[in-house]
Amino acid sequence: MSLPIRLQEDEVVVRIIKRHPFFLVGRLLLIALLLMLGIVIWWWLRSISGGLQVVVDGLMVIGALVALGYAALHWYRYENDLWIVTNQRLIDSTKMTPFDHDVKTASLLNIQDINIQRRGIFQTIFEYGDVICQTASATGATFQFLGVAKPADVLDLIEDQRTLAQQRFNRTSTIKESSL
Repeated sequence: MSLPIRLQEDEVVVRIIKRHPFFLVGRLLLIALLLMLGIVIWWWLRSISGGLQVVVDGLMVIGALVALGYAALHWYRYENDLWIVTNQRLIDSTKMTPFDHDVKTASLLNIQDINIQRRGIFQTIFEYGDVICQTASATGATFQFLGVAKPADVLDLIEDQRTLAQQRFNRTSTIKESSL
């Protein structure tokens, strides 16, 4: 898999995280239900429309193509919404369409607080939720992993990588000070 961003020197990908599959499956099921409802309405309208069958058939084809287009778009968004944890930073890469790419990064050294949010029965049953990292920026920006599977594991991973990054930074600072 090619990464959406170039890694820095000595930077290694620790894990690539995606949304929980529940997000995709839920949307695809909704599209399928709406498509089935459209088929039932189409069948009913065809039986009573008389001479308008060509119009009803055309509307059904258009509706089916729109539903398939939405399903493809949701699949694309699911596949291209990535959070990358490296040994130096967090990377949030989102592609809503092939022509819209948003990348945010945060240094692990700037992560101050990490919180988990789980709300509702579905998030509890399917074991997914949000991991929110507060950064040490002037604006107090947050770095959000929304709808990830096993958020406690993601929190532990980020904390472990943050600790290792701080240890590397402290060793580097000590070496630089001793050489002066």
